[in-house]
Amino acid sequence: MEVLGNRITIDRQRPTSSSYHFTGKELESERINTIEDLQQLSPSLNVDAADPFNSSISIRGMGDGGGQTGGEANVGMPSSVGLFLDGVYLSRPSMMAHGFNDLDSIDVYNGATQGTLYPANVTAGVIDIKTRVPTATTRREAFFSYGSYGYMRASALVSGKILSNLYGSISYNHTAQGGYIKNVRYGNSVNGYHGDSVRTQLYYTPTENLNFRLIADYSAERETPTPVLYKSITVEGVNQFENMSAALGNHIITGRATDLDYQNYDTTQQLGVSPQISWRFGGGWKLSSISSFRYFYTNPVMSDPYSINVYYNSGTNVRDRTWYENIRFDSPQWKTINFATGFAYSGESLNTNAISQYSDGVSGAWYKSTSYDNLTVYRYGSLRDDYYSLYAQATAHPLKRLTVKFGFREGIDDKSGTFRRLNKSPFYSGVLSKTTALPSAMVNVDYDLDNLTKFYVALSYGKKAGALNISSGSAGKAGFDSLYIKPETTESIEVGLHKDIPAAKLDFKIDYFNALVKDFQTQGYDTETQQTYLTNAGNYRSRGVEYTMNWHPIKNLTVTPNVLYNDTKYLSYDNARCAPEVSLQSQPPASCNLNGRPVFRAPKLSLSVMGRYEHSLNDKSSLYATVRYSYRTATFATVDDSPSAKIPAYGLLNFSLGYKLKVHGTSLDTSIWVNNVLDKTYYMSLREGDYGSVFGWMGTPRVIGGSVGVHF
Repeated sequence: MEVLGNRITIDRQRPTSSSYHFTGKELESERINTIEDLQQLSPSLNVDAADPFNSSISIRGMGDGGGQTGGEANVGMPSSVGLFLDGVYLSRPSMMAHGFNDLDSIDVYNGATQGTLYPANVTAGVIDIKTRVPTATTRREAFFSYGSYGYMRASALVSGKILSNLYGSISYNHTAQGGYIKNVRYGNSVNGYHGDSVRTQLYYTPTENLNFRLIADYSAERETPTPVLYKSITVEGVNQFENMSAALGNHIITGRATDLDYQNYDTTQQLGVSPQISWRFGGGWKLSSISSFRYFYTNPVMSDPYSINVYYNSGTNVRDRTWYENIRFDSPQWKTINFATGFAYSGESLNTNAISQYSDGVSGAWYKSTSYDNLTVYRYGSLRDDYYSLYAQATAHPLKRLTVKFGFREGIDDKSGTFRRLNKSPFYSGVLSKTTALPSAMVNVDYDLDNLTKFYVALSYGKKAGALNISSGSAGKAGFDSLYIKPETTESIEVGLHKDIPAAKLDFKIDYFNALVKDFQTQGYDTETQQTYLTNAGNYRSRGVEYTMNWHPIKNLTVTPNVLYNDTKYLSYDNARCAPEVSLQSQPPASCNLNGRPVFRAPKLSLSVMGRYEHSLNDKSSLYATVRYSYRTATFATVDDSPSAKIPAYGLLNFSLGYKLKVHGTSLDTSIWVNNVLDKTYYMSLREGDYGSVFGWMGTPRVIGGSVGVHF
């Protein structure tokens, strides 16, 4: 999509595929403030945001193959879901962790057909976030929202004309959520956050066909990510976690409470700048460029989730610098064909500094080895990643009702890195390097059965870059070769139908998808070093059906149901890590076979239903009400398919009632709202702990609040 002045045009090369489009106004009305919130509207989306850095995104069960069993971070593996902000590639999901700022729209594109238009490993899909472009129209906005558990969101924006053909905007956003987990040790609440962000833009149009856009942003966040005990398992009549806790005095507590001697906290800062140019010249040709530099820093201070001091003041400090360039050349719109071609480059320089600090006495007793007493383990990782690609995509109209889109991208990924571990199983990898060709291709055929009906078929092939084990190092059993991870390949087909039925005041989309993922990138586990490591783990398949609809049964009422049925299973995963239900047995096997088992973090059924009704009181005021319900079936949370770490099914009901008033050019919007109306207890993520324990990150309880927005 390109913005020229006040005119918005859709990218002509965009392939027809399953997608969800949300405007900034819709997201604000539904109180969708983060990527994690967005999954309540987009059934295909699954977000695991247990802490700012160790976050992952998947679409239709494909994405980040980490499947962490114990919360470990391994930064050497990219995600196959591309996250883009105003055309700029974001290398980490946590770069959009808290608070959208000056939002125009978000598009969620499902599937690998995006891999020729978007660079950088997008074999599962794309989340495309766009902010509003400043124009000659003066905009002044302020918004404030407050709710229970210390929820608060405040934002302000000024936008308009600065000089002739020069427009600018500056926006500020503050988000906060008080903790809703009680730490009985000190009587305070944890698992909250607060953050601030500033975003400024300049938009210069010296001529009708030439525009420059300069974007800069800065944000800082602090949170207290805190898991709670979900359960502990009994194997062969023995509950090892309860026995160890009783022996060493660990206080077992469940529900929305914990007993911590040391509390977790995490601070994150990031900034970015992006100059962008678009130039239309003779005959309808267009040249565009998007450049960027981004800096991301996070400093977690984490401790064990127990009331006794096993380890403390630990975590992985991360400094990530990325730069990006995308140059694109578009042809005119000829009668039967048009095309786009270009060059893209993305670079990353990443450093990690991890520390595990064990206590005196308790650590040795907990891990049954005095070697842990007063032990401090250091792990240092570095990664340099350069990705270059050339691409071309064309749209042809061989027949009046037939459109064929086809594209190809050839990418080269050049990685290098090192890993060093000190004081426990000392190890140094030396300088690792890996260069990989990453081709991707797609063919999309659309046929208009009539003016209201479109049928399409999409085929795609793509590769996600290989990886380096720069966080956990080499696995003792897997050997030195385990430092290198092969690329992950995705082959997919999608068949769909788009239909408008004006007589019924509805339109709908339905599609069937089937994707095969080969050399699945995920995690193994080395018992010698008690560290996870990245590995290739065979193949899996993601297939299912999606249905979306917009319906206006009566005037001013809109109902939007979105449904996804997803059958995602391992086709070959012979040497998987065993779940604790097996590994804690007296004579456990060395590995387990997960062939035919479900893939983690892929609910079989996900749905959302949104309803909005607005009633006009007069030409200046109106009342409105919104209702939203989202539901997900149970899904395994970890790669080993542990039944104990299976996130239970849950449904969330949200409601709002509002009043709008417009007087003398000023618009006022006030509302009262309730999130999680039924006060459901649910879990966003589960992780396996020591001795068969499972810890979880709980979802937000019922929050009641109010909002007021002013536009003038």
